[in-house]
Amino acid sequence: MSPRIAVIGAGFAGLAAAHRLTKLGAEVSVLEARDRVGGRVWSTTVTAPDGSEHVIERGAEYVLNGYDHLRAILAELGLEQVDTGMSYYVREPGDLPGRTAQDIVEAGRAAGAAIERVSADASAEDVLALLTAEGTPVELVDALRSRIEVSTAVPAATVTAESLAHVASFEPLPSYRIGGGNQRLALGLAELLGSKVRLNTPVSAVENEGHGVRLTLADGSVEEYDAAIVAVPLALLQAEDGRAAPTSPERERALSRVLLGQAAKLHVALGSRPSTSAVMSVAGRYWTWTAYAQDGQVAPVLNAFMGSAPAIAAARLVEDPQAWAPEVAALRPDLDIAPDAVPTVTVWAEDPWARFAYAAHAPGETPVDAAAIEAPIGAVYFAGEYAEAEFTGLMEGAIRSGERAAESVMAAASAKAGA
Repeated sequence: MSPRIAVIGAGFAGLAAAHRLTKLGAEVSVLEARDRVGGRVWSTTVTAPDGSEHVIERGAEYVLNGYDHLRAILAELGLEQVDTGMSYYVREPGDLPGRTAQDIVEAGRAAGAAIERVSADASAEDVLALLTAEGTPVELVDALRSRIEVSTAVPAATVTAESLAHVASFEPLPSYRIGGGNQRLALGLAELLGSKVRLNTPVSAVENEGHGVRLTLADGSVEEYDAAIVAVPLALLQAEDGRAAPTSPERERALSRVLLGQAAKLHVALGSRPSTSAVMSVAGRYWTWTAYAQDGQVAPVLNAFMGSAPAIAAARLVEDPQAWAPEVAALRPDLDIAPDAVPTVTVWAEDPWARFAYAAHAPGETPVDAAAIEAPIGAVYFAGEYAEAEFTGLMEGAIRSGERAAESVMAAASAKAGA
């Protein structure tokens, strides 16, 4: 008899888990609180002055080096990746006169080498302090600090130095997006799963009971399964009014070294098609870009991303999201931004089903912590970008974690059946 498995959350982690479970022969139900799939991957459109529509990514955007599991699903779904024509990793400093992207790349390489000269539990700020002591110009050190804080979505003093080696890499590697919008991956998986995916179905409690799990839905109804995979954003699990799921001292200790990063995005249509570009505001802790779309042309859209709670607070984005637009326009006078253009602004802290953007690791995080975060508690398993050790905070991390959770569930079900 096939095990009955509940997957809570239809983001990339939950859908990847459900997809793998279905392939392995499980009977799956995916319960999603939102009215859409994709979670923090959310593709919509903006309208240019000429009336044309252009896809924007209000959440996760870039398909980067090493996204092997994501690319395997793209191939299965028949979706294509589109070269953006610019590099996520290299950005011109728009507010540092006399400094270039190459200056920052070279300083970033020096920071990468400096990691070897700090302790294993050092923060990114410790590396920056070493660079300052060794004579790196202060404006370049702050450019690196900005780059780290934007990419990790947390202050440099709180994040592990190892973040420099992956998320905040400075090498000019290519960057891609999914043709037609990143959310198409989630929509494609949901189509394969069909009626197994139930939208507008919040879960208020997940409990071990007997040899299985008991779910209490927001409407008060109860459902029972052999096991459950909780694949919701970590901030919801930690919120007092969030979903109640079992935990353990080991899991909580490990989670104490997981940081909840905050980020915001802005998109505004342009009056003409620009060249590809990537320009950062060191002081504002954000960067802007223009990139190729699926049609092979540069989309007439300016995109911007701001990282870290202090930057978002300083910009007052919660109180006045539109206040960011004039700053972005001043940084990018080279672009054809209409004075009356209304930008689309997304602040992930304000999203009730996310409450944060993505995770990062604090100094001192170890492989033991990663194992504790993913370890099941009874018949309750966990998946999400926060639970992935290498691709933390990224689409690839969510997919890998979801697939691992599915395989762990089925291994336990097989062992139970053979007992």
